[in-house]
Amino acid sequence: MAGEGSASLPTEQSRIFPETRRESFKRQFSEAADERVQNKLGSKMKFSEGVIFMMNSLTGLSVLTFPYGFAQAGILLGALIILASMIISFMTATFMCEALTIANALEYEEAEKQVLEEQPTEVRQALREHVERVSQEEVHSLRKKLLEDNATPTSGFRGKTVQFFQAENRIKNPEREFKIRERVELGAVGERVLKEGRADKIIAAGIYVMILVFTYGTVSALVVTVNQSMAHTILGAASLLGYPEPDEDQVYTCCVVAVFFITLPLCFKNLQNTKKFTVVIMWCRFLAIAILLTVGVCKSIERLQEEGLEAIRIPLWRPSGFVAVFGNSVWLCGIHHYLPSMISPLEEQTKAPKVIITAFSSIYLLIISICGTALVAWEEERWTKCSSMPGGHYCKIQPLYNLNFSPLSLAGGAVALFLLAYPTMAIASIPIAAITTRNTMGQWLGVKPADPESPYTFSNVGLTMAVLTPPFTVALITTDVQAVIQYVGGYAGLSVSFLCPMILLIRCRQKLNLKKEFDVDRPLKSAFANRIGYTAVTLLYLLALYMVTKRLFFS
Repeated sequence: MAGEGSASLPTEQSRIFPETRRESFKRQFSEAADERVQNKLGSKMKFSEGVIFMMNSLTGLSVLTFPYGFAQAGILLGALIILASMIISFMTATFMCEALTIANALEYEEAEKQVLEEQPTEVRQALREHVERVSQEEVHSLRKKLLEDNATPTSGFRGKTVQFFQAENRIKNPEREFKIRERVELGAVGERVLKEGRADKIIAAGIYVMILVFTYGTVSALVVTVNQSMAHTILGAASLLGYPEPDEDQVYTCCVVAVFFITLPLCFKNLQNTKKFTVVIMWCRFLAIAILLTVGVCKSIERLQEEGLEAIRIPLWRPSGFVAVFGNSVWLCGIHHYLPSMISPLEEQTKAPKVIITAFSSIYLLIISICGTALVAWEEERWTKCSSMPGGHYCKIQPLYNLNFSPLSLAGGAVALFLLAYPTMAIASIPIAAITTRNTMGQWLGVKPADPESPYTFSNVGLTMAVLTPPFTVALITTDVQAVIQYVGGYAGLSVSFLCPMILLIRCRQKLNLKKEFDVDRPLKSAFANRIGYTAVTLLYLLALYMVTKRLFFS
């Protein structure tokens, strides 16, 4: 058993309740817990599938925005910032995984109470006699260690008998109690454990606000990226076909309006059956990234051959560019509000940390490779904007890295068009992100979800418009996706990634009285959830907050 004093807990021979060993009892608890599930897990995923799908989420916008950030901060500082962000994000991701198991355990224990109270009279009498006999024999370790903070158990079956049975069952069968049966989203976890008093409710509301700001920022970044890439694709196609180049601002504005009217009806559709389409988009994304890296490597080799190593000046350390990389790093690693959907379907849920660290490590090497070749290939180009004509001049690294490839003349310019257009595939992600934001807002406000068969209710339409209007307004005002990332990622994203999982785990452990001295071995228990880990996360959170604020407002 984990924790100090484990040896004093009842052994297999000294069980208070032999029923905690009986399969029929354990099966009833599991079935009752399964019946309480509202958000089912869906189809199972293997370890490799989990890694691939997590990498797909990680290789979204960030791969396109990091090269510009590295150009501002330097390759050494940039690499260090990403590494530090990934380490802390991995720690807090394990917090989130454990909190998810405890949120499920809370439902399991409610189901357990229900099953115990529905037992025949003679069974309940036998359980009560077990407690009375143990009390006479003065075996107190179980009661003391797992019920220490509770009030004195009331008499009768509902009181001490149920509490003592649950305490022993938690020790003897943690793999059943702490199994993830339901995807409990980050905000919903807060609702389950932050409801004791006014302070708890304020913290729960604060978590919802941070999640909403971050998801609003995600939608905004997606909208700006999709429309900017779509506009450049149209300009590139016009040049390639020999048509006069249209006005860039007008094309962009038309794209924003068109994408809004494409997205709006999709927000009322059932998007659960889009797995095949998602897989196609995923492989297109991986193909585009492979081309970005390959072309970057070829351009770097070409430049090294023409100019020599001594002529290459790569920025190494520019502290003034801290926020440019850090905002992107938070955006990259801020997967915590998606973790329930990512790790819950794993066939072996205990491998969730390994899935996360494998995906993080792979993406880290990929980003360093892309950014390094980008700096060698294009950092010293004299043009600030690339030619839209295939075969034209290249330019300095752009805020969206794929825009550096419009002069590429491979396959008559078709490859360049593919790279320009591939971020527009994220148009499929806008409704999903918008629906997630709408559902989070509705859950917080207590608005009942609309019937999928009749989605056009007044509340559903109102919430959808409240979600879509601000991001598309932002897109009409600015095309600076880096500004969106720096402000939203530097504050809301930082809080969702670092602070919220830690707060939730602390309260989850308190809810089940899982203190160090009488904790139990259980699936997905975080190795970092201790005083040292909490202190490290808190200090780095405050340091990052200070540096972001200083850079954005006082420099």
